[in-house]
Amino acid sequence: MTSRLKRAALALHRRFGRLEGATLWILGYASRVWPPVAIAVVVWLTWGALRAIHLREVRAAMRAFDARWVWAAAGFTALNLVVMGLYDVVAFRQTRSAAAARWRYGAVAFAWSNFLTLGPLAGPAIRFWLYAPAIDRAADLRGGVVAISIAFLSGLAGWVLGTEAAIAAGAGLGVAAAAALASTAAISIAARAVARRSRMLSDAGFDAVPAYDLVLVGWVDWLLAVAAFMCVLRAASIGPSTAALHTFLAGQLVGLVSLVPGGFGSADAYWIARLSAPAATSAAIVGVFRFVYYILPWAIASLLLLSWATRRAQRRIELARRAIAGLTGAGGLLILLSSASPALHVRLLELERFVPLPIVELGQVTAAMAGLLLLALARGLARGYRAAFGATMALLALAAVAALAKGLDWEEATVLGGLAIAAASHAALFTRRSRGDWIDGSDLALAMGAVAVFVVYGAITHRSGFAAFSRWTELGYRLEASRFARTAIALALAVVAAAAYVAMRVPVRFTRPSDEEVNRALELHAAIGGGSTPLMVANGDKSIFTAGDRGFCLYRIIGPYLVVFPDPIVRPQDRREFLDALFLFAGDVDRRPLFYQISPDWIPPLHDRGYVFFKLGEEGYMPLARVTTEGPAGKMYRQILRRGERDGVRFRVMPPYEVERRLDELEAISTDWLHRKAVNERQFSIGFFDRAYLARFPCAVVETADGSIVAFANVLRGPRREDFSVD
Repeated sequence: MTSRLKRAALALHRRFGRLEGATLWILGYASRVWPPVAIAVVVWLTWGALRAIHLREVRAAMRAFDARWVWAAAGFTALNLVVMGLYDVVAFRQTRSAAAARWRYGAVAFAWSNFLTLGPLAGPAIRFWLYAPAIDRAADLRGGVVAISIAFLSGLAGWVLGTEAAIAAGAGLGVAAAAALASTAAISIAARAVARRSRMLSDAGFDAVPAYDLVLVGWVDWLLAVAAFMCVLRAASIGPSTAALHTFLAGQLVGLVSLVPGGFGSADAYWIARLSAPAATSAAIVGVFRFVYYILPWAIASLLLLSWATRRAQRRIELARRAIAGLTGAGGLLILLSSASPALHVRLLELERFVPLPIVELGQVTAAMAGLLLLALARGLARGYRAAFGATMALLALAAVAALAKGLDWEEATVLGGLAIAAASHAALFTRRSRGDWIDGSDLALAMGAVAVFVVYGAITHRSGFAAFSRWTELGYRLEASRFARTAIALALAVVAAAAYVAMRVPVRFTRPSDEEVNRALELHAAIGGGSTPLMVANGDKSIFTAGDRGFCLYRIIGPYLVVFPDPIVRPQDRREFLDALFLFAGDVDRRPLFYQISPDWIPPLHDRGYVFFKLGEEGYMPLARVTTEGPAGKMYRQILRRGERDGVRFRVMPPYEVERRLDELEAISTDWLHRKAVNERQFSIGFFDRAYLARFPCAVVETADGSIVAFANVLRGPRREDFSVD
């Protein structure tokens, strides 16, 4: 008996073990397996309607839509986004974000996540990122996220129950809306009562979130979604009804249960099969609604999120600016090549019927000129100039209008409009003020190359070769080769004028810092500095950047770079603010900071800003305690001293006041040395002979018995007496 019980217990254990394993497998892989299964089931159930759809009929149905109702649907979608932002305004009052910021975060998070799931169900991660600077711990958002999810899902469930009640009572949409409000409130209160029992929400501020405010927001949210869907139905000449409302809400439930992002495929198939319209019309309704209510808001939200992410990640700002600049340059090249090619014959006939010839001629030249200027502005965008951004936005709008005027090229106009939207979403990246002109020889070379491409491409596409330039004065709608030739001549003249302007422009040259600037830098170095190399500021061959009392650095502008040498003189706690000010200044003068001969202390802050490092040399320090004339280590020094004794020379250090009296002797020695070595003075990282520079510091000299100087080296002594060097 005992053995039978053991075998039975073992069998049950194996059976329940397999059941437990199967359960765990299902829980682990359900999110991967269930969506395609759900779509397959829905498609199988609605296959009869789906197989009757033909793309040509769908396009015809879309063209037959009443555009006014489609615009009304877009308007209700915009209102819905406004309401979506109110979720965060109500739920996250405990954060340090202002109400306006909370509304922006909520609207963008909903618009983005609505395309990926339903409403807030994909939004928590985005919200944790958006609110990170305004909270002390992630748990501060947990209660608000749960409250938003309850309000949103209660709104959907309430509208479903309200619609069922209205259909059962034979009532209309008004009764369904009223019943939905009551159902939403009841479901939300019940769900919040259950949620309060969770330990995870005990300290997450869940009870502090107003319940009835969110109930109203959730109900209005779904009301506007229903209104947008009904407008699309009206665009297809289908009146609103409780049956259509039931179909819309049931499709939302199907999409939610399927776990498919946005319910795409599952909800769509249900709507197409259940709407009281031909299959092609139903597909057109679903396609328009998807674009207006989901895809377009998601695209705009994605651009905004990208812009915010770029601003929060300093290392990516320059990359984002260059990306926008590259897109702008590509847009300029697109409209430039479009202006060089002939228009489509069908559109040319439409132009001849409706657009005056002067408008066509003006549009041709304007589009090409705008493309050329967009190419030139790209570098200003890469530098983050506010002026370049404003000019780019104006030129994109002008180029889009000109594209329509010159050949009804709506494709180019659409691309330029999309580019303008993308650039506008990153407007916060372009805040630098440009000092003077940033157009230089490289931009002229680019413009000349663009004109050359325009001419060659136009000669090929018009199939007239360069003979078109012999007929450049001929006018007419269909004389496109002559119009192309006139445009090419106008572009060439514009480039010649720009070249003449650059050639006559007075170049900006290096200006030696004044004595007041040098003295101020030396005072700062004495107060907060530590090394001897920054004393080379007195040489006068480097400019001085000072950030108030934080410190200063020495630099020279060389080509596209602002080269800093050596370490900036800044207190450790002020390094970040100093670098911010330095980078802002470098942007104003259109240069990129480059750091030369820095110490290891500056590697971490510069690495955080994306710098890479190259070892070009070494700097050695010799402790004075190790300098000796005794033993093997002092052999070389003893030889030097004995050689000096034999030659009758002596070594001493002259104070600055004596150096000033003997500058003529020192200059003669320097000039003779350069002549015998057949070299010129070098500057920047090493000193050069400058009378004012030498007179500021002691000077080590080798003298003969009669006091004549035969060699010298100026001595730089650090303010903390930690080191000194010879220059």
